[in-house]
Amino acid sequence: MSKKILFTVVCFVTYCNFNLFSNEAGIEMIPVSNFITGRFNFTTSEDFVNLKEYDIPCSGDSYLLKETADALKMMLDDFKKEHKNIKISIVSATRNFYTQKKIWDEKWTGKRKISGVADITKITDPVQRALKILEYSSMPGTSRHHWGTDFDINNLTSTYYEKGEGKIIYQWLAQNASKYGFAQPFKNDRTEGYNEEKWHWSYTPLSKKFLKIWNELYKEDPSQFNKKGIFEGSDKVGHLAPIYVNSVSPECK
Repeated sequence: MSKKILFTVVCFVTYCNFNLFSNEAGIEMIPVSNFITGRFNFTTSEDFVNLKEYDIPCSGDSYLLKETADALKMMLDDFKKEHKNIKISIVSATRNFYTQKKIWDEKWTGKRKISGVADITKITDPVQRALKILEYSSMPGTSRHHWGTDFDINNLTSTYYEKGEGKIIYQWLAQNASKYGFAQPFKNDRTEGYNEEKWHWSYTPLSKKFLKIWNELYKEDPSQFNKKGIFEGSDKVGHLAPIYVNSVSPECK
């Protein structure tokens, strides 16, 4: 590991009070590269919490970093004070590398359908196939959902947020989320990267730092994203990773 990355890691661990390099709590030690790329079990980390324990509406067992969950709880409580009959529910929170790989590989092979695409296997150019998947799905190792800072709410379609309860929720978050440290990483203020995702929100006091660490890791060893066998098509399309990881709205940089 380079001295520059080591310095970043030390700052990272100090800031977050993570036990990445100790085993004091009896949990598995997590190298920072594994954390940033999602190659660890967040359910056994003392730094992650199950949102059910916070009484936050969510799908199944959903985990976030404790600091993220604390800020989220405060934000949702305040939203509820203004809109008692409207619920914001977390439908997707932390996802590890292996879950993201399953999603990616199934979309690549056509096992998991993509809206508007009858048969993705007929797209023989690997880059063009990847670009279609990358409209809404990240390559494993590049998802912000690996970090415990990002989550999706309620409904994963843009039209939901254009009327009714969805519009009320989105307008409230657009006006107030920043007060609690949250921002929408994929808005229409970008020229490349993923399509707009009005349902995806990020806790920026941490995710900004993790983004910088991801970039340092990529510079140090790009092969962990574009070597053959990492995920379907990785050796053909892995070079797109930094474009999509860094194509976020200004509030998230």
